[in-house]
Amino acid sequence: MALAGLTFGCGDDDSTPGGAGSSSGSSTGAPTTGTPTTTGVDSSTGVGSGSASESGESSSSTGPEVEVTVEGEVIDFVLSQSIPESEISIYDDPSITATADDMGMFSIGTFTPNTGALFVLAPLETHWGAIIPVDIGSEPLQQDVELTQISTNIVDMQIMGLEGQDPVPAELERAIVIVRLLNNAAVMEGDVTVEMDPAPDPGTFYAPDPGGAPILDQNLIQWSVIPVVVYFNVDDTDPGDISITATHPTRECTVLYPELPTIGEHMTLFDVQCLAP
Repeated sequence: MALAGLTFGCGDDDSTPGGAGSSSGSSTGAPTTGTPTTTGVDSSTGVGSGSASESGESSSSTGPEVEVTVEGEVIDFVLSQSIPESEISIYDDPSITATADDMGMFSIGTFTPNTGALFVLAPLETHWGAIIPVDIGSEPLQQDVELTQISTNIVDMQIMGLEGQDPVPAELERAIVIVRLLNNAAVMEGDVTVEMDPAPDPGTFYAPDPGGAPILDQNLIQWSVIPVVVYFNVDDTDPGDISITATHPTRECTVLYPELPTIGEHMTLFDVQCLAP
């Protein structure tokens, strides 16, 4: 699973994280995994419909309840290019759907403000599916949300790049987990150690070494260009079944969304932030 020569969009050191699913209107807390209070959208823009129970408190003691519509773009995880026609749903309520247009733009909602949702992007012929957590802010229209999918070509390249190290054969109907360090400059001060619980089977995970070469069974983030650890052949799990932790010699590391599910033929992205004291 060679990664050399590729670039993922990583945040500047010690900045507010801007990983997939973030936006200027999002809150900083991890999203809830319970079913958000939502109302389906039925419009000429291609946004699908769906509904959930009407609950939640009003945004003020006197005003009407605010509902949030989320808009943004679906992009390629490596190339940051738009992905057209992606099918989007909500993990806890798959009846709430939207379809990205031919420019990768989407609109979906509505959601209760100051909550969170797990966005699920269905597999395409060209791209794997994805599970992306999104913080729901308080403004009626939340824009500039980025959802991301990894291409099947990149997955094929990764498989070929590890063949000489005798990995477990990749089972493409199962899930992939990517743990990404947002503060990539932290690597200059020491390795970030990533642990998964339950522990993965030997031969089913890797990370690039300091020069970018993929090393099978390595769980150290050492390469600042693409600071990730990748797990493959992952079983389907519910939120909380998999625990990810990260440690750094001098920095405090936090997994921003610690309870995410995995689904076959989908990538689940765990973002890690390691801030300087």
